[in-house]
Amino acid sequence: MSFRDIYSNEVLESRLARSQRARFWGKVVSIVLMLTVAVTLRTEPQLRSALVSAAMAGAMQVTGRSVPATSPDLTAAFQAVPANTPPPASGTRVRDRIKINRPGSGADAAPQQVDMQALARDLQKKMAAFNRNGDW
Repeated sequence: MSFRDIYSNEVLESRLARSQRARFWGKVVSIVLMLTVAVTLRTEPQLRSALVSAAMAGAMQVTGRSVPATSPDLTAAFQAVPANTPPPASGTRVRDRIKINRPGSGADAAPQQVDMQALARDLQKKMAAFNRNGDW
């Protein structure tokens, strides 16, 4: 083998190793970014709802439909808490403020039977009344 052949083979092997390393680290970085976005969206409900409403408005605009007038205005959701809001009472424990919604958790609450058939019919009526613009 000549020097030219040896050199070209070494260059090809070097490029192959470099491309494999780049692919590996690209996958690692993309997984970390995906997990970061997922955790952020999971822990920030206001950001999630703002992104969902922006995506829906964009999709409505792309499809040529008008955005419903009942869409929530999310700018107020991102404003800071007003300064005149009183702090929570120090005597109130966290456990006392948590509301648990379990059947029979209340002293006088009797378990209620849910009529799934009536619920399905109501949902079917609402879906039938839903027109193209998203108005009920």
